[in-house]
Amino acid sequence: MIFPEKIKIRDVTLRDGLQNEPVFVETEQKINKIKDLISAGFDRIEVTSFVHPKWVPAMQDADLLGQNLPKVAGVEYEALVPNQRGLDRFLKSNINTAVFFLSASTKHNQANLNKSSDDSLAEIKSLVEKTKMEGRRVIGAISTAFICPFAGSVPYSEVERIADNLVSMGVDELGLGDTIGKATPREVYEYCSRLAEKFPDIPIGLHLHDTYGYGLANIMAGIQAGVHLLDVAQAGLGGCPYAPGAPGNVQAGRVVEFLELQNIKTGLKLEQLKQLDHSFSHLLRETKASTKTVQSL
Repeated sequence: MIFPEKIKIRDVTLRDGLQNEPVFVETEQKINKIKDLISAGFDRIEVTSFVHPKWVPAMQDADLLGQNLPKVAGVEYEALVPNQRGLDRFLKSNINTAVFFLSASTKHNQANLNKSSDDSLAEIKSLVEKTKMEGRRVIGAISTAFICPFAGSVPYSEVERIADNLVSMGVDELGLGDTIGKATPREVYEYCSRLAEKFPDIPIGLHLHDTYGYGLANIMAGIQAGVHLLDVAQAGLGGCPYAPGAPGNVQAGRVVEFLELQNIKTGLKLEQLKQLDHSFSHLLRETKASTKTVQSL
């Protein structure tokens, strides 16, 4: 088995890490954390989601944040875009890449987006075209690519069908999500290797949750299968509001330490990641305490 010398790591703390939190982190504090992430070596950061704030209050400042991101050469910002209204907002931002998402499981897609997976594909097609016309990058992200919290195992054939559609639309990259952390290394290797073989010119990313402790094993399975990109979050924060049993993403520091012990470089500074674990946890504790104080007045 040949291992790569280096793997790309993307931070998703500001979006997936915060979306499930019951409190709102102020925009200025988010910008300070983005600067810390860049200092630690991240050059791909998923910063927000252009969803309606009624559904995800933690993302209510997406427009303000998207227009005030630090301008640093070589750093790419990414954001989730759920629909046409979200795209209109995204195109007014300074964010490089739109992430269009749907679920391989129609049951989860219905819970998450209130429509079938096929309906989502039809909508995404026009959104991809408009985004590409504006000269911005596009990622097609497939949630519940292995296991669905409502329907159980998701057949590979369904994941491939959706990936086929996304590639034909012109996405620059594919992402597979183990939304509830139940996928096994065998499933991750099988699905990722088959997609990598079918789409050799399309980079494949892996978004893992560590619900059952399979995260690091699944990372190695993905790397061996040809995955190009791994998502991480500081302090293991995160989760999907519409996926019961998905408490957190794989933790950045643990992933980097695990990979570098095997001589797989990440370009990230491990000591700074350990500090970020504490600073993100502290920020959330302080924000929750402050919110309780205001509510009690």
